[in-house]
Amino acid sequence: MIKINKDLEDMPPSLLDRKTTTRRDTCIRDGKYHQDKKFDQRYKQIDIKEKLEQLYHNKCTYCEQEVMRCTDNNLHDFSTTIEHYRPKSIYYWLAFSWDNLLLCCHRCNQNKDINFEIIKDTRVAHNNTFANNTHTSTQNYNTFEEPKMVHPELENVVSDLKFTKYGEISSRDNRVKYTIDTCKIDRDDLNEKRKRVIDQFIKKVESYTINNQPIDNILKELLADIKSKDKNFIALRYWILRNYKSLVNMTI
Repeated sequence: MIKINKDLEDMPPSLLDRKTTTRRDTCIRDGKYHQDKKFDQRYKQIDIKEKLEQLYHNKCTYCEQEVMRCTDNNLHDFSTTIEHYRPKSIYYWLAFSWDNLLLCCHRCNQNKDINFEIIKDTRVAHNNTFANNTHTSTQNYNTFEEPKMVHPELENVVSDLKFTKYGEISSRDNRVKYTIDTCKIDRDDLNEKRKRVIDQFIKKVESYTINNQPIDNILKELLADIKSKDKNFIALRYWILRNYKSLVNMTI
């Protein structure tokens, strides 16, 4: 989970078109989200997918593994899905809101499902002021509800994430832990992928150490990866950079 900077004024045109507006108005009128292909298609338009893929560097907002569009009817764990931060089945009026749409892998999306616990006692409800904040309600709603789920476009929680040399992920922060547990980001397949990143770093360090070379270039390369955000598991790479001395000691 790394912070993503989304420009809420630079949104995909399909979110503003007549068809999407009509579907939103229907949900608001009926007080529910309609589980129907005609409605689902409105937040799955190509321009929305492309914009999110660009913003998220083709990675899942929660687990940070690379995602790709599914070319058949069989969704894989790493297939691209559009995630609703606030579940559309509960917050039906937010189904087509730009600040509520995130890029996610199929597995994390399935795990999160409609799980969205809040700290405050009362959930927000639709009211007439939403018409003026169709795509910018999240921050205000978060103030009222205090969700347990982290919103990666609004929060930077990288320093709250902890890893082990086996790729396991955890946190002492209750909200970050809730997000990890809900999306099952500590699952075995992801731990193995993260472990490979750690092992590759250690292997490079071992090679440099054997040849009595300074590891500065390895750290610079790691920092470049973090800044570019193109590679998977940027939060893990940040943790490696902060804890490289202890990892280096493991190789001696």
